[in-house]
Amino acid sequence: MPRELSFRRSHAEEAIRLARQNGEGWLYQTYPKPGGQSRRSSTGFLVFEGERFPVKPLGRLASEIAGAPMSDNPITNVFRRHFERLGFQLIENLETEASEAEERQRRLAETWARPNQAKFRAAVFDLYGARSLLTGCETLTSLEAAHIVTVASGGGDEAGNGIPLRADLHRLFDAGDVRIDPATLKVSVSREAMGDYANLHGLNIRQNLSSDKTRAALASALRSRGK
Repeated sequence: MPRELSFRRSHAEEAIRLARQNGEGWLYQTYPKPGGQSRRSSTGFLVFEGERFPVKPLGRLASEIAGAPMSDNPITNVFRRHFERLGFQLIENLETEASEAEERQRRLAETWARPNQAKFRAAVFDLYGARSLLTGCETLTSLEAAHIVTVASGGGDEAGNGIPLRADLHRLFDAGDVRIDPATLKVSVSREAMGDYANLHGLNIRQNLSSDKTRAALASALRSRGK
């Protein structure tokens, strides 16, 4: 079975604080590669507030902060998957970061250049208001229109097939780590995401919807998502 890590986002952010305070060299020396080598990583980096941190030693530090120090040294992908689940941005290596960042910007520009995407976002915000349906966040730069039934699964760009979500919750919703029950309109959070999003577990969003018609339409779309 794949190795499961248990540290939370708060533990990861404390690990980042300590890595900043003590320096990258300290991080590599304290959590060396197998055989005691303090050689720098060539792949697998976490990006936080414009700074880059190697995921393996950072993940081992975060595990220790969480009270689960590691005696083994799992492969980079184990840490990568866990950091991604916690909502962090990752890059493969420093040499290709610039080209990858340029490619991300190009894809983002293309997304917003598609008329249907812009219309979909506007229609969803018009239906629900420009705020996250789960948190009430109204910061426009952090809001996205999430498809309930994905386009790949046959979903369309009509307003009834979307909900406004904060960007991190959009990713969790797409991954199935945040779900909305169509019968009760209550939110459930997966075990993996519970550490940082437990406050949303059991939340009833019924009161966040303006009318019975809107509630019924959302419930119908959510039922289609589950098919």
